[in-house]
Amino acid sequence: MFVIIAKGQTIEEPPVSNLPSSLTGLSVTGHAYPASAIGDVHKSFMVQYGVSKSMQLELQGFYDRYILSERFRSSLLAKVYLNERLYLLGGVEAEIATENTEVGQSPYRIGFVTGLGYDVDPNLIIELKANIQLNNPSMGAFGEKHVVMPAALTLGSKWKF
Repeated sequence: MFVIIAKGQTIEEPPVSNLPSSLTGLSVTGHAYPASAIGDVHKSFMVQYGVSKSMQLELQGFYDRYILSERFRSSLLAKVYLNERLYLLGGVEAEIATENTEVGQSPYRIGFVTGLGYDVDPNLIIELKANIQLNNPSMGAFGEKHVVMPAALTLGSKWKF
């Protein structure tokens, strides 16, 4: 009579996360360019928070002063990572023109943002976004008062150095 005794041990692997390791937890970043010779000013901030293994919330704010306009734009987006680099995004965005206006009189724009993005590496992202406006503002696109913007499709990138 033969008796076979087998013993084994399993090692539990940590849960797999689709978020890049640099995007888990809370992250706050910002930048500003010095005022140009013609008075342009550009500043921004971003607060990111990894909610789960594959979802991140992002609060962004941008202040821009151009020759003809002064704006503050902010968005609250959710990013759902499909893998470690590719993600879908969606949320809301609001923009207000602050030049030469009194309180309560500033033109504003509110809309939905949706799109997808790709983290090329930790310092470079590429995003394709669609912005659908909910209201019919008197303000134009990208600081231009004369370019009507009911909706926009943009391809952008961010390079950190």
